[in-house]
Amino acid sequence: MSIVEDLIGTQEFATLPPVATKILKLLENDNIDFRDIARIVESDASLTLKLLKVANSPLYASRTEVTSVQQAIVTLGLNRLTNIVLGISIFSRFFFSSQKQAADIIQKFWWHSSCTGMVAKSLAIKLNRFFKENEFIGGLLHDIGKLAMIQYNSKMYRSVIEMVEKQGIFDIEAEQSIFGVDHIEIGKSIAEHWKLPHELYSIISGHNNPTILQENRELTAIVRFADVLCEIWGADVYEGFKTVNLREQESWLLLCSSYPELASFDVEAFTFELEEDFKNSSTFLSLISQNQY
Repeated sequence: MSIVEDLIGTQEFATLPPVATKILKLLENDNIDFRDIARIVESDASLTLKLLKVANSPLYASRTEVTSVQQAIVTLGLNRLTNIVLGISIFSRFFFSSQKQAADIIQKFWWHSSCTGMVAKSLAIKLNRFFKENEFIGGLLHDIGKLAMIQYNSKMYRSVIEMVEKQGIFDIEAEQSIFGVDHIEIGKSIAEHWKLPHELYSIISGHNNPTILQENRELTAIVRFADVLCEIWGADVYEGFKTVNLREQESWLLLCSSYPELASFDVEAFTFELEEDFKNSSTFLSLISQNQY
């Protein structure tokens, strides 16, 4: 059995949370009835509570208080809501199941994931691009393969971190050296196994090199650029960046190629506006950590 098969076969990664599985099944139908989505979400009281708290948080700044799942669908839109529910259900499950293992690394992992989601969301809004919340959920889940590796053998992953820090190499190279596989390959296999939507699959499998993708390239580039920003602005997870020229990043060049008007976008000024996103990341983690799911 390969390490990939071994990882996916663990209890945590073998199956998705029941609500996420049911929603993904519904999404296969082009004629989704929002009442079916509402019923599935409402069947889980803890998830419903978290959804309503997130919908009423500064993350979405709703003008009126959202008091029911159906109202959340109307307020946020069906596509956004289903993506938020997927993100919350998956994120919540692994947030708790991973807390006892390598706590220091895990804490950095969740902080980085949350910040990447928030910054990707803000960047998409700033660039006037709308991806139905896939940029936020993709940011939360983009490094799911890294989480799997940490949980599989935290001692081995500490060796990865040591190589990154002492030898000045990137995490991908160090992971290959220690595990014989990297977190991109692991994440891709998990996304396939879970049958995640194409958008999330693209982000998880291609965020390090969005130009190689055939679809969802701009969406993935948004997440990747947010990922890099978080790495260099104190919300890192040992990727190995030393110095970064933001305007020469593959993800930024891809976005500029797709949207020429970005040539005048002040990237440096945007990075100084991240303080609020980091605050929102703390808010999100706080909401998710309440009432274990």
